[in-house]
Amino acid sequence: MRSLMLFPVALCATAAPAPTSAQLTTTYTGTQRDGDKDVPASAEFTIQNGRALMVMKGSRAMRMIFDARAGVLHIISDDDKSFFDITRANAAAGDPSGMMGEMQKQMEKMPKEQRAMAEGMMKGMMGSAATQPPLTYVWSKETREIAGYQCTLVAGMRGDNKVTEYCGSTSNDFKMSDAERATMLDMQGYLRNFGISVQSGDETRAFQWDTSVDGYPVLTRCYRNGTMTLELQLVSVSRKPLPDEMFEMPRGYKPMDFGMGKRR
Repeated sequence: MRSLMLFPVALCATAAPAPTSAQLTTTYTGTQRDGDKDVPASAEFTIQNGRALMVMKGSRAMRMIFDARAGVLHIISDDDKSFFDITRANAAAGDPSGMMGEMQKQMEKMPKEQRAMAEGMMKGMMGSAATQPPLTYVWSKETREIAGYQCTLVAGMRGDNKVTEYCGSTSNDFKMSDAERATMLDMQGYLRNFGISVQSGDETRAFQWDTSVDGYPVLTRCYRNGTMTLELQLVSVSRKPLPDEMFEMPRGYKPMDFGMGKRR
């Protein structure tokens, strides 16, 4: 069984519009905390007109493929070759991942006692999500030079708890076309909705940022209970187009098991 709790949500701010470009691809390296040890981590994030791709390798291997035209964000586990989708329809219904709807279908098939236990679990999940403080971004006046870029530190806060941090650069190297920026904003909306329904974690939290202000992340960090669990620093920027097959769902991968029966 693969739990949704294993898929965190994070990087954070969009660049201002600029002349049309083929795409923007940024790559990062760093470390991720796995229990009591640090493991090497890497990430690649690509934004194009109408689609985006994030590939993350660390304590787990996962991907996100966003297709704006189809209205779907694929969350993919390469460890166990499984996936689940966040669709525009599910997000509009208040169930971004479709998990609650699927659990409800499974509960209808259960014996009375087992159904009561499952209903209690679902209410607990919904309750914890409803009481979770919203994610807000706090801009500091602290500036740094990272990977040759001047940037400003920004903290992502849930109440008094810092869950993420990034350093945003306004360099022209990160400028996006209007279409690319629209795609970024659309994808960030899916990620924010996803974060409402599940416990936020490292991989995806590293790829959300403050899209209301100019500043592209050249450094991103994630925190849990005051401890840094992920740090990624920029190593390269490219405008070279990726092959179309990179944005396609991998063959042979199966819908994720949420622990109450397979999704169909």
